[in-house]
Amino acid sequence: MKKKTSVTSIFKGTLAAAGALFIYAIPLGCFIALMLLVVSMEDGSDGLTALTVSLTEGMVLLSQGVPFTFGTITMAIMPLTLSVLLIALIAQCLKKAGPKADVWLSGLLAWVLLNQFCIRFTHMPIHADNLSIAGKSAVIWLLGTALSIISSTAQTRKLRDIWRKQIPQGVRSVFVVSVTVSLAVVTLMLLIGLIAVIAWVVNGNASVNKLFELTNMHTGSRIMTSISYLAWLPNMVIWAISWITGAGFAIGDLGTFTLWVGQSTNLPPLPLFGIFPSPVSDSGTRLALQMCIPMACALSAITAMLFGPLKIRLPQQTERHETRHLVSLMIRHALMLCGAAIIILLLSWGMFAVSNGALGEKHLATVGVDVVASMRMVGWAIRQGFIAAWLVAVIAVALLYGIRWLLASRRNASDDSMPTQISLQTTAREENDDSKSSD
Repeated sequence: MKKKTSVTSIFKGTLAAAGALFIYAIPLGCFIALMLLVVSMEDGSDGLTALTVSLTEGMVLLSQGVPFTFGTITMAIMPLTLSVLLIALIAQCLKKAGPKADVWLSGLLAWVLLNQFCIRFTHMPIHADNLSIAGKSAVIWLLGTALSIISSTAQTRKLRDIWRKQIPQGVRSVFVVSVTVSLAVVTLMLLIGLIAVIAWVVNGNASVNKLFELTNMHTGSRIMTSISYLAWLPNMVIWAISWITGAGFAIGDLGTFTLWVGQSTNLPPLPLFGIFPSPVSDSGTRLALQMCIPMACALSAITAMLFGPLKIRLPQQTERHETRHLVSLMIRHALMLCGAAIIILLLSWGMFAVSNGALGEKHLATVGVDVVASMRMVGWAIRQGFIAAWLVAVIAVALLYGIRWLLASRRNASDDSMPTQISLQTTAREENDDSKSSD
């Protein structure tokens, strides 16, 4: 029975890997074939559609971080949109196959082997050795496996039970709020970057049209090319985050784009390069842009401190143990923000690292952001936002607690004075009675 179950699991894992690859490659290949057909029809050239299979295999590998050369361009920038879709597709196929270790391991082996077959049948130069390709494809499969485990209700329930049994309540609360705040900040950062990219597209519309005319692209080619650029939209969003913080990004040694500098020389006539931003001349606008991420951090931190398991509650009585509890809560908030900052920095480092790449070997050997400089500026933004939010919360709590303490002290003082006044009135009344009786 166990042997039969193991064979079934291996078959399911292999089928999940093959199904994920074919479901991913077929729509991608159809789009590439349509794009090449439109370009060849408008340019009057023949033979472009013959590159469909090789280009599809190259894009499948590129979405897993494996670079290749197409014509005179070295494609070494991961299309993160396709990578995310591929990971989600793997997770969905694994959920259908079942949450078993045999399924995951057999699927991993089948996935690596299928990617090795893609190398054998493509006619484009691949700039990676077999071991590197196997490692990168294995990482993509493992990410899909992790996503399938997280999205599975039964597996999530098991992990939650283990988490509750092994970790104390106080530590769990701080960690959960830290993760929630970090995810909220990263989401807001990506939203800010997306808004910046949309602004780039609007402002660079004229430049993109000039590049389309320069490359002699007609309407159909322009539409298909613009749609294909959506595969690199997350890369642009991540570069925009670095640009907003002040670090900027570079296109090799041919172009540098920051809030203060926006210059390029002899860039390839790719229409995508036309949307790259110009320098911001107004100092107020630059300051407003640089304060976007600190404000996002401050907003997320204040929301977490006012709501959730660590929300601030002023004590009803100004007693010593209540004061100690309030001070302990503010310390836990500080620890929560420190943990959230670490998680945000780790996620930012991963985003900046995977968004970079190359489009050549000399002048375009490094395209993207300077990871160290971008991390430094993001760290500065996180520090400013979190410290400001925590100090505002501490000052507000101290003021409210001080006002309540003063009111309570005045109330107690008035309560203590009332018996004294009553006794004085009683004594005065008795003395008057005595004087009257003596008369």
